[in-house]
Amino acid sequence: MPNKALTILIADEQHLQRLHIEKMLNQLGYHRIVPVQTFEEVQLLTAIPAQPFDVLIINAALALDTCGPQPQVHHVLIYDHLDLGPDTPGGKAPAVLVRLPGVPDNVNLEHFMDIIDPPAATTGLRVLPWLRELSRMPAPGV
Repeated sequence: MPNKALTILIADEQHLQRLHIEKMLNQLGYHRIVPVQTFEEVQLLTAIPAQPFDVLIINAALALDTCGPQPQVHHVLIYDHLDLGPDTPGGKAPAVLVRLPGVPDNVNLEHFMDIIDPPAATTGLRVLPWLRELSRMPAPGV
């Protein structure tokens, strides 16, 4: 069950890309999402350290073409990132920083969110129906 309290900030210049990522996150059960178009909007929304966003999903063109204070967020996903070297933008490093060479798809987003918001462990041992049937059959030669 996804953590409904997670706040997610999506930053991309393209409206359709922001909308696409927001819809994928909605399908995963996340709904506290703020889409923005510029890095300046990201900086304004994350300027208050007392109320940081949990997740920032940002296009590399916005993240890397800027200077100044870095956003206050716990976890960052940078996509369309062509240079996957070890260096990160200045400022405090996020707890989780993932860089993708392309636009995230459902699988990428699901894996990223599983790192941040791991699914609850299943309770008890689940027995498969075919295994239950096998256990009810008498043993051969008995």
